[in-house]
Amino acid sequence: MLLDDEHALATQIANAWGGPPRLFKNALSAPLFTPAEFIQALSTTAQAMAAGRKEPFGRANLAGRAPAIHELLAFFPGPDVRGFEQYQAQVDQAFPGSEFSVILDKVDVALPSIRRKLTPTLHALFGRVGYPARGIHSCIYAGTYSSTPFGIHMDDCHVLMATGIGTKKMAFWPREYFEHRAELVQAGSPAHAGEALAALLADATILEVGPDDLLYWPAGEWHVAVNDSGDFCASLSIGIYHKGDTSEILKKAVVLPSGPVANSDHKALDALDLDGLSAASAAGGDMASPERLRRMWDALSADINAPHAVELAFAAHALGIRTSAGFGPLPRDGVVEQTDGQDCDAQAVVNEDRHGLDWATVGDKLLASAHGQVLVFDQNAQAVAALLAEVKQGTPTRVADFAALVPADAHSPLRAFLANLRPGAAIVE
Repeated sequence: MLLDDEHALATQIANAWGGPPRLFKNALSAPLFTPAEFIQALSTTAQAMAAGRKEPFGRANLAGRAPAIHELLAFFPGPDVRGFEQYQAQVDQAFPGSEFSVILDKVDVALPSIRRKLTPTLHALFGRVGYPARGIHSCIYAGTYSSTPFGIHMDDCHVLMATGIGTKKMAFWPREYFEHRAELVQAGSPAHAGEALAALLADATILEVGPDDLLYWPAGEWHVAVNDSGDFCASLSIGIYHKGDTSEILKKAVVLPSGPVANSDHKALDALDLDGLSAASAAGGDMASPERLRRMWDALSADINAPHAVELAFAAHALGIRTSAGFGPLPRDGVVEQTDGQDCDAQAVVNEDRHGLDWATVGDKLLASAHGQVLVFDQNAQAVAALLAEVKQGTPTRVADFAALVPADAHSPLRAFLANLRPGAAIVE
């Protein structure tokens, strides 16, 4: 867990915000994740990928190349792997003497304790530097690789890094170091230096992150991980995206219909008859749109042109980020946090606090967000706001009190929304 005084740590990070990379020695009272939790994250990610879920997601690099599908399996724990040492032995046996890397994306979904531990400090930090426009992204970078497989690069996000296994060396160069030096930058990749790494390290600032340390660097800083020992290391990176594009809000607000499932029966593709779109029939002829396309188009048009649609879209985006510290909604796929004898499911990994619940009124509607999960109340905005205020104050509030304010067909999403507040909030049946 973090230091007892998360606000003091957040203040230190805020003071360094936007400046050069900074290492906070002994900023953590314990590592943010353990070797056992790393194995848990690998296993949960493998299960999610096998089930076809988008997140969490894992990828690997083997001796400078992407592994084949049958090779990728060796980077995830087999059925007999019970601990980190066994996992190391499994990878060593599959690829003796080869350096490798494993990247776990959206690791807070695979390992809910990451979110629980970081949320208080992130809220305190964002209270000083502002909440990120695009939220945050959590990754674990692990392996024995001598340097980042994709080389020296920069990201469009601020980064907080901590290690869970071993130590991590990071080399940094300021943005201006590679500007106007085309001979060092590979064509088509402005964030990737093409010269041998060893020739550039003499000009780099190298910082080593231990298990109790926290490293910060700003967006736009050239960097690369280096490892001259060959030892295994696993580090957690929290990318904080303070800049975004308004089109991202539109994509979230206007949900396009999903396409057919891959490898499904081709008869399910009923929107267009491609065989019928011959050149002869198209030239100067009638192009009547398919009925299904027209229905979809009309539905999307109605959503976009609804009263206060743009205000509702922005409010949902902003509330979702503010109440989740940028993580987004809690996972719904049954990810369970392993605790010391305590039952704690993914819907309750973040204890209720003054940041986890917020709401806004737009027109005659009320938007409420609980740890990133947004629900729109189409009626009774004032009464709903009064109930939410009671919840935030810790007053026991019944599910039935909320249910009485929404139509029957909204009871299911309402219960899913209220589940995000338990057990910390005073929600009772």
